[in-house]
Amino acid sequence: SSDRVLDWTLENIYQQGDEIHFLHVIPVPMPAVVGGLGGLDTGLVTVNPDPQEDVKHIAEAKDFINRRFATKVATKNVPYKVEIVHFLTDNDSIGEAIVKRAEVLKAAVVIMAKHQRNALTEFFLGSVTKYVTHHLGQPLIILH
Repeated sequence: SSDRVLDWTLENIYQQGDEIHFLHVIPVPMPAVVGGLGGLDTGLVTVNPDPQEDVKHIAEAKDFINRRFATKVATKNVPYKVEIVHFLTDNDSIGEAIVKRAEVLKAAVVIMAKHQRNALTEFFLGSVTKYVTHHLGQPLIILH
């Protein structure tokens, strides 16, 4: 659906002189807790994430976005930037990252895809789209 959003944006919104920002939020890996064997064994072992793996994931995400979208924007000579936001996340904080970045950039518009979830998942986890809808000061276009 991100490809469709980009195609639609280039066709309907983009004007000469605009710059497109591709924003991707990557959660910070949390330490894993490995439990004991039950009974009297109460020893828990915490396995911390590997910082080098974390840096590798960020680089892979940036490379993926560049490969996936660069050709489309390059053929039209559209200036663009790839931004990776990396921090502890839940759906509200992902939405908050989008809202804050749009404010800093003074974005003319934010365009995003609606990701389909079932009602129960959305009830417990919330929705990035819903958060952005309620908190964004700029115009918002949501493509289904």
